[in-house]
Amino acid sequence: MIGGDPNGVPFKDWAWSEWRDKYGTSPPWGKIEFIVLAEARHRIDTEDLARAAWTKFLASPNPFFQGHEPKKFLASLSQWVAAAVPRLRRDKMQEDGPWADRTAALVELHRQVNADDSIPEAGKRDEVSRRFRERFPA
Repeated sequence: MIGGDPNGVPFKDWAWSEWRDKYGTSPPWGKIEFIVLAEARHRIDTEDLARAAWTKFLASPNPFFQGHEPKKFLASLSQWVAAAVPRLRRDKMQEDGPWADRTAALVELHRQVNADDSIPEAGKRDEVSRRFRERFPA
């Protein structure tokens, strides 16, 4: 298969269908919009990433993108690709290594300072920093 998803549906047709599903009517696009979609797809590495970026674009509540024109998608393509790239989650704190003790201490300091209501919100960051420097001088 040259392009498209495993079912053979090209990106431009899929994007048209997604737009139609969102707005309940066929997109008022002409040749230029399809050329823009083809250019956007050409600039993105994979079909899956292109579809994820288009989905993020359609889900945007930003009034600037109201109507979700393909030209605006292309003009801000890096924003949508960055939003669509899966991020590696770091659910676990580093438990070993040279900085593990400092990381654990910093997490504990954040908990202590955030639980202390006598410290104003604006000063909590400075308090964590002060306590950290006391415990681990340079």
